[in-house]
Amino acid sequence: MMDRAKWLEGAREDTTRAQMAKVYDQLSQCQRQNRPVFTDFVNPVVQDLCRSHFAASKDRDLPEMRFEGGHPGFESCMIGFYPQGDPFELHPVPMVLLEISALEVTAAWSHRDLLGSLLGLGLAREKFGDLRIGDEAAFVFVLEKLAPFVINTLARVSRDPVSVREVPWSEFPSEDAGGELLFRTVKSTRLDAVIAAGFDLSRSQAQKLVEAERVKVNHRPENRPDKSVPDDAVISVRGHGRLVLAANLGNSKKDRTKMQLKRFC
Repeated sequence: MMDRAKWLEGAREDTTRAQMAKVYDQLSQCQRQNRPVFTDFVNPVVQDLCRSHFAASKDRDLPEMRFEGGHPGFESCMIGFYPQGDPFELHPVPMVLLEISALEVTAAWSHRDLLGSLLGLGLAREKFGDLRIGDEAAFVFVLEKLAPFVINTLARVSRDPVSVREVPWSEFPSEDAGGELLFRTVKSTRLDAVIAAGFDLSRSQAQKLVEAERVKVNHRPENRPDKSVPDDAVISVRGHGRLVLAANLGNSKKDRTKMQLKRFC
């Protein structure tokens, strides 16, 4: 069995360390009981640490480890630990997809609206995955055991009465659903410049957000305003929303970088 102290190495923040300790217990449970065990939703930092520990381990009896967030590219994923030789296809990941629809009019919800309503039910953040706002409804993957509670309890998002139902995963909206498509030009692909362009801020405002450690790039905290933003980057800014660098369109005649962004607020 993997050493607990080594497993917790690299978990610098208290929240990350607590999540890694819980995941270690679930890994150990899989090995002791010789059955599949699933975690709650964990963030990309925890996922990367788990991958690193498995890659470095010399333990030949480690279970198989698989990640599932419900949709490719999602940040939050559940981890499944499966005994060696036990086909994971026989053990569905215990998560379900919920569709949340306004009862009266088509509502213009933000990510913050939906997140606040779910947390307002008393759910811990690790009990549900990434959120998606579609054209006619919102969608969220939740732990299977908590789905009935959410269906029966969530009555409003923002001020709008809602209905909630479980739907097949196939009804999850495409990647293009939701978000606002933007075309911007920037002097450089510095992080503060891209944030300023994407959220209609001044360069100094964007710089302060980065230096205040309110920004993540590809799910990792970033406090360097001059960091170059890579193609396909996902930039999360606490209090403002999320940007996806959908395409770098080359340079303009004035030698500014043209880019296509998608903004989720």
